[in-house]
Amino acid sequence: MKASFVLLASQEVHNRIRKISWEFHQKYRTGTRHASLPPHISIKQPFTVSDLPALEEYMDELAISIQPFDVSLGELEIVPIPFDKYTEYGILWANVLETEILRGLHNRINEELNLRFGNSAGSFDGASFHFHMTIMMGGQLLSVYRRFQNELPASRIDMCYTVRELALFVYDEPMGPQSDYLCYKIVPIGNK
Repeated sequence: MKASFVLLASQEVHNRIRKISWEFHQKYRTGTRHASLPPHISIKQPFTVSDLPALEEYMDELAISIQPFDVSLGELEIVPIPFDKYTEYGILWANVLETEILRGLHNRINEELNLRFGNSAGSFDGASFHFHMTIMMGGQLLSVYRRFQNELPASRIDMCYTVRELALFVYDEPMGPQSDYLCYKIVPIGNK
């Protein structure tokens, strides 16, 4: 099993992101499987874990230690996903303005998970990790994503919100287009 930690979107941001996702699907028939997970900002990429109760305990401790904070969404960007050496699919995401709080949280979680659970490195974790909120992923070739981006009336989300919830996502292995995944647990952040 793999797991990841994310910061959930506010209702207003959720609704805006899902509206764009639905319009994209309606026009380009990309599917909506990616929408099985709520809009979020990943702060820890999927990593292998075998003790889910211990991970939940860590999550509860982490959530209490974090206070609500603001994040800003900006420019829309298309990112290629290599499928094989001949094919690329796309991700449409909204960039998230990196802050000291976000970077510090990402680094802290990676450090603490390594201490508690051993090697928990995810594919894109570390200094080059790029904070973002996925709008649409896969379902069509990269060229379709680029065409959609060029047709958007505005190439920016320009929304800010206060992060108030931490979520734990779990995934079957091997991860891929047909694997199962879900939002396993949501907790409020901050002291109660």
